[in-house]
Amino acid sequence: MRTGSPRTIGRASPQSQSSRPINCRKRALVLWAIASWLINGCAATPAEHTAALALRGGASVGRVSGAGFEHVVFSRNITANDSTLHIYFSGDGTPWIHHTQIARDPTPRDPLELRLMLEDPTPSMYIGRPCYLDLVTAPGCGPAMWTTGRYSESVIDSMTKAVERVLESSAATQIVLIGYSGGGVLAMWVANRLPRIGTVVTIAANLNIDAWTELHGYSALSQSLNPAAVENWRSSLRQIHLVGERDRNVPPMLVWEFASGLPNTTVRVIPAFDHKCCWVDVWPTLLTTF
Repeated sequence: MRTGSPRTIGRASPQSQSSRPINCRKRALVLWAIASWLINGCAATPAEHTAALALRGGASVGRVSGAGFEHVVFSRNITANDSTLHIYFSGDGTPWIHHTQIARDPTPRDPLELRLMLEDPTPSMYIGRPCYLDLVTAPGCGPAMWTTGRYSESVIDSMTKAVERVLESSAATQIVLIGYSGGGVLAMWVANRLPRIGTVVTIAANLNIDAWTELHGYSALSQSLNPAAVENWRSSLRQIHLVGERDRNVPPMLVWEFASGLPNTTVRVIPAFDHKCCWVDVWPTLLTTF
């Protein structure tokens, strides 16, 4: 059944104990991925495809430790004195191959959220999820981390700690957390736990995971936390929820129902958009409205 600072965050950023740049072997793999992308039009794995896309877009690559998990980080246009910082979370990627087979690697085949980040002129970074981006065999990783427990306390806790560590070396006072699809679920939990984050933006996010799995006939995400079960979100957190008018994966009504009655919350239904189209095309324009 289907269920539903790296301290190398910028080229000018100083290194610290909680960061570690990619080593020579990984650097060679990344360079190989770029060559493969340029020559063949694709990379051998989703992680290599993502790394090639990030580096071709001018991003740097690093890692940051969360709570029990490592996280790959891509960052762009970042310096130590930035006043604004945008942090992107990815969608669920490919948890399942089909209804009965769990994917060996959930890393997104088409990292839409990374493409959004690469269109963002603001200092920005993309923080990968536990077990994604070539970390599927890391300690603690297993199928539950990208299926029934994809929004579990352990995932949320590690994403929260990763963001905290990134922010330790940032002077930013205007921090926006942006999550696409299932990344929007994680963004809501993390933003609510970190008062330094002033705004959370979700894009096509399944914010009521119980209603979402029921809608599609998926098995319940039994080890995950449901944002719709929270009665009191942090009132100082500004919420902006974007959803496509034609989205059949996350219909606008699910987002409206989640946001109804919440303070400091805006829902925007974008005409003619669906779950994937056409967020990247208009992202620089949408950013100016936050």
